[in-house]
Amino acid sequence: MKNSLLILILQNLVLFPNQEIKLELNNELSKQIIFNALKLYNGELVVVSAQEELKSVTKIKDIEKIASFCKVKNAISLPNGNARVILRGVKRVKITSLKLLDGDMIEVESESISSPKYNLDEEMAYARKIKSLVDKYVEVDSKVSNAILGVLKNVTNLSKITDMVGATLELNFKQKSKLFKEADYYKRARILITILNNEIMSCELENKIEEEVRNNFEKNEKEIIIREKIKTLSKEIGLTNERLAECEHFYEVVENLNVSSRTREALKREVKRLEMTTDASPEYGSIRSYLEFVTSLPWNKSSKEESDIKKIDDHLNELHYGLSSSKARIEEYLTLRKKNKKVHSPVLCLIGPPGVGKTTFARELASSIRREFVKVSVGGLNDSSELIGHRKTYIGAGPGKIMEGIRKCGVNNPVVLIDEVDKMMRDYKSDPSSILLEILDQNQNKEFVDNYVQEPFDLSNVIFILTANDESKIPKALSDRLDIIEIDSYTIYDKIEIAKNYTLPRLGKEYGFDHKLIKISDEVIKKIVLEYTHEAGVRDLERKISSIIRKILIKGIVKTVTVKASELETYLGRVKQEIGLNLYDTSGVVNVPACTTAGGCILNVEVTVYDEVFKVITTGSLGKVMQESAIVALSFLKANARSFKLDNKSFNKTFHIHALDGATPKDGPSAGLGMSVAILSEILNVKIPNSTAFTGEISLKGRIMRVGGIKEKVICASNSKIERLFIPKDNMADIEKIPSKILKNIEIIGVSEFTEVYNYIFK
Repeated sequence: MKNSLLILILQNLVLFPNQEIKLELNNELSKQIIFNALKLYNGELVVVSAQEELKSVTKIKDIEKIASFCKVKNAISLPNGNARVILRGVKRVKITSLKLLDGDMIEVESESISSPKYNLDEEMAYARKIKSLVDKYVEVDSKVSNAILGVLKNVTNLSKITDMVGATLELNFKQKSKLFKEADYYKRARILITILNNEIMSCELENKIEEEVRNNFEKNEKEIIIREKIKTLSKEIGLTNERLAECEHFYEVVENLNVSSRTREALKREVKRLEMTTDASPEYGSIRSYLEFVTSLPWNKSSKEESDIKKIDDHLNELHYGLSSSKARIEEYLTLRKKNKKVHSPVLCLIGPPGVGKTTFARELASSIRREFVKVSVGGLNDSSELIGHRKTYIGAGPGKIMEGIRKCGVNNPVVLIDEVDKMMRDYKSDPSSILLEILDQNQNKEFVDNYVQEPFDLSNVIFILTANDESKIPKALSDRLDIIEIDSYTIYDKIEIAKNYTLPRLGKEYGFDHKLIKISDEVIKKIVLEYTHEAGVRDLERKISSIIRKILIKGIVKTVTVKASELETYLGRVKQEIGLNLYDTSGVVNVPACTTAGGCILNVEVTVYDEVFKVITTGSLGKVMQESAIVALSFLKANARSFKLDNKSFNKTFHIHALDGATPKDGPSAGLGMSVAILSEILNVKIPNSTAFTGEISLKGRIMRVGGIKEKVICASNSKIERLFIPKDNMADIEKIPSKILKNIEIIGVSEFTEVYNYIFK
């Protein structure tokens, strides 16, 4: 049966059957609908729920189809113009049509909704389940009144139970609307069970969180109360206020540290130990020192680095000459870091002779990218505790050099220079290189634990730069984790460039004068390099130029001063560097280029032969490998005597091989070719030209094999006026690394067999 009734739209409000609601209406249309319902429709009304205000209702699809048929129990007009209304829901109805009346009121036709009948036992089971869930919900949610439990106690009708629970509990609009619109009370019961289960779990989680918060609050409150009591008792027994203030300060600092909760709790325990320790105890000082150190660490403090790659490149080139490979590697890292902040920082290892700028590069790199700089020297280090710290339980314990440096610089992303890693010592007690593995390994150092600090510290943002003079002395496991960049000796042209564009301007700033007032020509600088210095880098060159400038400044500068080559002896004294060339007009002497820690140099290898039994004597502080080279050279020549127009009697003598200068230790296979030429020169009594030099390892079959340090040897040979240099053919590819200016002054001849040298020199 269809009824025509007025419709009232309630926003964010659902009216269930058997539910009464009180409303105070201030909307004129709503008040008119209520009073017309009383006058013309026997107090009956259709109520529809809407979450948002409906702008216009002209079609049935604009409103919900399922509505509540209700009766207006009471309606009175208030003095303020509002209307107070009591509505009681009767049943669910389905709206079938609507009609617009005058004054924007709507009349709708509706019909009752029937629900299918279900098994009584199942209904009872659902009813008991809903009641038990409501009971638990009331228990876990303190905001819900337990009055509903008494109301539901004697109700057995499942449809009525679902409507009563939906109307009474504090559910949101969507949940209530979903329950109301489901006419089938079995389905409605399932929806309600799901809603109640979710609400119960949500309340239990909220209660758990609230309990944890309350417990933490009570714990903190308890600590505050206990501290106040301790203060009072301390005054009674005469403890100083300074001691209490110190502990309070540490508590406050630890609480404000941006560290993990585990670390914070560990530090709080240390503060409590400090509170309980008397001033006379030896532990008091060590605990206090530990807290001061750990709380001053930059746990999460970073310096803001320069991100403009061009600025960094310009700044580095302005401050430092050369090292293009190192600069390129750093620029690659910074470019990638702009795209991904988590990219691993490189671990560079600069390998080269002293004075070529390995240490200064690290310092100037830090300046260029606006990071702090830390230097850690490990030369001669044989105690791993110096790197990783001592256990704080020991008297006099302290942190390792890495953590100490980071604390001093105040940020967790500095540039750390680990200097002279090839000079670390290893003994039966410890191996510092194994500790360096953990510090440098990008997969481990994110949680580096110093023995003294005993809490993980993130080193992944640090840029590590290592330096070494000899790659062969770096432990293999350590070198595998490094970006090895070899730095060659400076050529004479490099040194001239550095002296003019870097050394002079820097000394001008240091001594406070205009460096343009002192003119030093390229030829004068070249003369200083060749005659007064012997090095791969420019340290000694800087000292010589500094000495010249000081003498000029003492006399006073009134106009431009030009340093002349003829005046160098006045400024620097007599020539100190003698070029080690073969200057003797005799056989059995050859020039052999060699590599030293100071770069390249020219050795004279001398051979003399005298009648006696066959014997080989080697002098000149020759190492084991060099002594073996001499024996290999003699064995090869003796075995192939006929090829060199000799008989075996020529070798039944004593051969004395000597390398100048005798006091300097020497070793390596590179002199094998030179020794062979010197021995043959002495036997054949043929003088080797002073302008010729030889380098290469010789085998028993006369093969000339690859050696290292070709660039240094060629540079040294060129500086020493050598015109012709024999090298292994396998090393010819290394010539590409040598500047063309050097190669213009020297002829490089690649050989693979000794017979090639023999045909060139002795025929």
